[in-house]
Amino acid sequence: MVNISTTNFIFKDHETAEIWSQGLRSLTNNVKMNNVCPKINLEKHWKRLRMTTTVDGKVSVRSISKTFASGKTEKVVYQTLAEVGLPCGKNDSIELEEFTFQKFYEIYKSICPRTDIDTLFESLTNSNSEEITAASLIDFLNEKQRDPRLNEILYPHYNLNRVMEIISTYESKEELVKRGVISKDGLTNYLMSDENAPVFLDRLNIYQDMDQPLPHYYINSSHNTYLTGRQFGGKSSVEMYRQVLLAGCRCVELDCWDGKGEDNEPIITHGKAMCTDILFKDVIYAIRDCAFVTSNYPVILSFENHCSRHQQYKMAKYCDEIFGELLLKEPLQECPV
Repeated sequence: MVNISTTNFIFKDHETAEIWSQGLRSLTNNVKMNNVCPKINLEKHWKRLRMTTTVDGKVSVRSISKTFASGKTEKVVYQTLAEVGLPCGKNDSIELEEFTFQKFYEIYKSICPRTDIDTLFESLTNSNSEEITAASLIDFLNEKQRDPRLNEILYPHYNLNRVMEIISTYESKEELVKRGVISKDGLTNYLMSDENAPVFLDRLNIYQDMDQPLPHYYINSSHNTYLTGRQFGGKSSVEMYRQVLLAGCRCVELDCWDGKGEDNEPIITHGKAMCTDILFKDVIYAIRDCAFVTSNYPVILSFENHCSRHQQYKMAKYCDEIFGELLLKEPLQECPV
């Protein structure tokens, strides 16, 4: 179920509104920012908590409790706060200077333990040590972490020098760095960093040839775009078209049926599934306004047409008038399909 909520901003003039709009869009559409590593995500949560302070400029214990609320009782959060030396009463507040990222990270590790990393660490240390040797780490990185399909010249195997760089970067205890070993915390820091992103960071931005015919590509598509939830008895919303297009979707679905009112306006709904209706015309306006805000690539309209001939004429008329020059009406000679 999609619960659409909006925040409205009012500006003194159009120019200021446009500057804000472009600035916000550059943040929300930043591919790197939307694919940050888990450690950076934690830092973002921590900063958000530090900015949502009480009237006296402190971080409330309640807001921290809400951050870790999923599947956890408040009592666990309060107990963990006490263990790291922070105020832990339901109505208490914490000074900003006390609420460091290190404290927040300790809270996270206690409330959300990484049992998968615990198991991995035990396998690399044979369950009888609190640290991993450089030799064991080299073996793990080459045999388990490294993709064997990679070119060995462009992506060489890990050696002692590279592993020592990893240890010095992610191990916080200086004495362990000097000995060339890494602790469980150091290994966790490494595995949660950008160095272990699921995709190469230089591949997040489009690097492929984008001048091929459309059938040569996978396309980000939306099915039953108009629905905010279930397909039977669900609610339809024009806003869904705006949201999916702004999110980068390039193919949307329009299930078109004859309207039953006096105006005989074509509608979009999920057939005879007792879903609410929205006007076809309103959807076309929404698509026009949002189709190319975040992407310049073509938008495909997938019509499931159940309309009578008269209302089909109306649909064609609306598309022609509302889309105007945005509508591709005949094949492009220089860009064959």
